[in-house]
Amino acid sequence: MAVLKQISTQTIFAGGVKDAVHAEHVAKQAEVAADDYELIFDEQEIQALRRTQYSQESDYLFFDYMAAVTEFGETSPEAVTAKDAWLAKRNAIKETYAKPA
Repeated sequence: MAVLKQISTQTIFAGGVKDAVHAEHVAKQAEVAADDYELIFDEQEIQALRRTQYSQESDYLFFDYMAAVTEFGETSPEAVTAKDAWLAKRNAIKETYAKPA
């Protein structure tokens, strides 16, 4: 899997891209010009993107989970709900920024 990065803005606009044909289709759907994106399979860049997304979108969910465990116990409904939310967000990020096979 790979991500698509728009060259002009240096932003990732799609993840889970399988190959160049899929990349072309996704870019067209996103209305990104054919010469304005790159397909990235680089594992280090993917890992850096994951870390950024984790810190922006899932780290606070982990802290919510730890707070619920501390306050209510690990098997409490509050802790289970918080853990599920955290893991769901982490898994979504992993799917978006899948490591190269």
